[in-house]
Amino acid sequence: MSVYPILLHTVACGWYVFFWNQILDSFLTTTKDKGEWHPMYQNLVEFRFRFFTNWNLIMQTLYFSGCLLHDIMKILNGPNWLNLGTKFQNLLSASFASLILPTGILVSVTFWIFYGIDREVVYPKILDNYIPIWHNHGMHTVILPLVFAELMTTKHRFLPVKVLITIFNSFMFFYSTILLVTYLKNDRWLYPLLEKFSLPVAIAIILCFQFVFAGSLFAGVFIQNQVWGEKKRKEKGENRKTVEKSENVSSF
Repeated sequence: MSVYPILLHTVACGWYVFFWNQILDSFLTTTKDKGEWHPMYQNLVEFRFRFFTNWNLIMQTLYFSGCLLHDIMKILNGPNWLNLGTKFQNLLSASFASLILPTGILVSVTFWIFYGIDREVVYPKILDNYIPIWHNHGMHTVILPLVFAELMTTKHRFLPVKVLITIFNSFMFFYSTILLVTYLKNDRWLYPLLEKFSLPVAIAIILCFQFVFAGSLFAGVFIQNQVWGEKKRKEKGENRKTVEKSENVSSF
């Protein structure tokens, strides 16, 4: 058992314990001045559990916690009742391939692209008065190297692409539905970008993004194949050479 995955999972869990604790402390501090909140920050706090960034953070926290728990199970070498350890490992691999990796790529890349073009459409400057800059990087930057490090250190069993697409698209459709219901119920969009368009155009943009977002899934599959496919080919090559050597020795 390699030490690198265990180290990564321990660091990731430690980071998220620290990060969520800091967010809670920051929120409790700003709550004292609730009457002076800017409407943009009020919207962020009111609908905090509906923002896709927070969904990704929660999923990553649960995922790396599950990975660390699985590592501990392997270290203790406990009995694998009803193959629960194997099933748990398969569940972690399936969730990483279909949700954790693509959403990590999606959130970080799309956020910083829009931020570079016009930050007001995704993260208005007024929020800097309430949210420390390092919190912003914790939500939108750190998530990417964490999933890439996981990809590089742990070989996951990826499901067939059709299955991954089905899971990911179902998840995105579910989130898009919540996004639309939130607008219809409160007469405002969660994201300033959609506020610039009429309702039909905004819905069309959301539907178009479904296809764009799927690109993050294929990017994850491609990277997985490049990293572990190459290693697998090398292993096959080494095994073939070993077999050839043994055959040559036996021929004498």
